[in-house]
Amino acid sequence: MRFSEFNDEWEEKYISEAISIKSRKYNPENSDVNYRSIELESLAQDSGELLSTFDSKNQKSIKNVFNSGDVLFGKLRPYLKKYYLADFDGVCSSEIWVLKSSILDSNYLYAFVQSNSFISLTEILSGSKMPRADWNLVSSSLIVYPSNPDERKKIGKIIQLINSRIQTQKKIISQLKSQMSNLKDLLFAQQLRFKDENENNFPYWKDFRLSDLGNTFNGLSGKTKEHFGVGQKYIQYKQIFDSAKINIANCAFVDVEENENQNIVQYGDVFFTISSETPEEIGMSSVLLENVNNIYLNSFCFGFRTNSFEELIPEFSQFLFRTSKFRSEIVKLAQGSTRYNMSKIEFLKLKIKLPCKDEQIKIAQFLSSINEKINIESELLTQYENQKKYLLQNLFV
Repeated sequence: MRFSEFNDEWEEKYISEAISIKSRKYNPENSDVNYRSIELESLAQDSGELLSTFDSKNQKSIKNVFNSGDVLFGKLRPYLKKYYLADFDGVCSSEIWVLKSSILDSNYLYAFVQSNSFISLTEILSGSKMPRADWNLVSSSLIVYPSNPDERKKIGKIIQLINSRIQTQKKIISQLKSQMSNLKDLLFAQQLRFKDENENNFPYWKDFRLSDLGNTFNGLSGKTKEHFGVGQKYIQYKQIFDSAKINIANCAFVDVEENENQNIVQYGDVFFTISSETPEEIGMSSVLLENVNNIYLNSFCFGFRTNSFEELIPEFSQFLFRTSKFRSEIVKLAQGSTRYNMSKIEFLKLKIKLPCKDEQIKIAQFLSSINEKINIESELLTQYENQKKYLLQNLFV
C-alpha cells in the first residue's frame, strides 16, 4: 500500500544502521539537574499515551536521558506495546529503550515501532520472570523504508493523525462515562428529579426490601466440563460482570436434557455474581432486556425475578443495581478471605428506594440515551483502531 504520488524504490538496511538506543546516563545522586522522569508504568498499553511523570530527584535508580523527538519503547514485556513520542527533554527507566535515528524523522520512527514489522522482532524474549526484548536480535534485523523523505513524512503524518483522533475519541468516551456516573448519582440521590407530563412533581420515592419485590433463583447445577460447548445457550459470568445489560450474542452453550430440572431465564430477570476474588467485585449485576427461550444461567451467579413490573421495571433495574449507593451496600455482604461469596438471604434483606413507575421510565430513558451515545462513540473508536491496525499492516514492509 503506497501513496499514488510516490514510486521510488525503498531502501534496505540493518536496523543498527538506521536506529540507535544509545543515550546518556543520569544518576540522580550525582546531579543537581532535576528532570521529569518516565517509568514503565507511565506508558499506557498500545496507545502512545503518557499517563504520568515523576520527579527524578526523588528516585534513586540510574536513568536514560532522552530528548524531545526521541521515541521511547518499553523493552520489558514488549508484548504490552508501550511506546511514546517524547515532546520534552527528560529521563526514563532503564527498562525503556530510547530510540534515535539520523535517517528517519521522529514521526516515521514512531510509526515504525508500532508496526508489526518492529513488534514481531521484539517478541523473541530473553528472561522468564521478567521477559525483555533483545536489542542485539532486533538491531541485526533488516528495516525497509521509503528512500524518499517526503514519503516517510507522509506515512509518519497519517499515523500521527489517526493516533491523535483515537486519543480524542477516548477522551469523548471518558467524558460521557463521567457524565453518566455523575447524573446517575444525582438521580438516585433524588437531587435531580423529573416532572410528569403536566409539569407536576412525581411522588416521593418509597422504601422496599428486595424480598418485597421478588425472589432469587439459582443458576445451573450438576454440570461438569463435558456438558459445556454444545446445546442450549447460557449466560456467562463475564457477561454479567462486564455490562449492566445482557448481550445474548455473547452467550455460551451447555447440554441440558429435555426433562432436566434447571431454571430458565426470562425478560426482566436481574443477574448477580455470587462469587469473586475481591469484595469490591461481589454482586455485579446485569439485566435481561430481551424476550428469550430456553436460556440458562451459569452456576457462579444467581437471578432475581421481580413480582411485578408495576413496582420495578427492568429498564430501570439496569441502572439501579449498579449505582454507587447500592454497590456500597452489597459489598458489605462479601464473606471470605481468598475467595468471597454472598448470601442470597442477606441480599434479600437489602433496602432500596424506588420512584413510581412513570418516573422510573423517564430515568431509564434518559440514562439509556447517554448509554446509547457511549456505545456509538465506542463503536467509532473501534473503527479508528481497526483503521490504524490496517495502515500499520500495509504501509510498512
